[in-house]
Amino acid sequence: MITERRDKIISRIILAISGGILIYWCYRLIVWLIRWMNDFQFQSAGGWNSFGVFCLDNLSIILVIYVVICLQIAGVVEFRFRKSFIKAFFLGIFMTPPIMLIIMKKSKG
Repeated sequence: MITERRDKIISRIILAISGGILIYWCYRLIVWLIRWMNDFQFQSAGGWNSFGVFCLDNLSIILVIYVVICLQIAGVVEFRFRKSFIKAFFLGIFMTPPIMLIIMKKSKG
């Protein structure tokens, strides 16, 4: 009983930390979007340059989101196609998840 309670406390702490990080990322995204909309001039092509700067500034966020998407797709492949989770995950990382799904689907038949 004590270990279950400790596990629940640890999982709640991890959930709170993850939620805090997610809220911070959303806040930064909203602040950037507001500044971008205020500075955006519809006559120039500089808006895309500022989007690129945002992506470079938040590259860690983009990579984490990509890895989470690959993990989720690998889980779907494991349950749906009965393939190895690790193989599907690494295929998703090195190729994109849609291409990985196509490869796994073709190797099923």
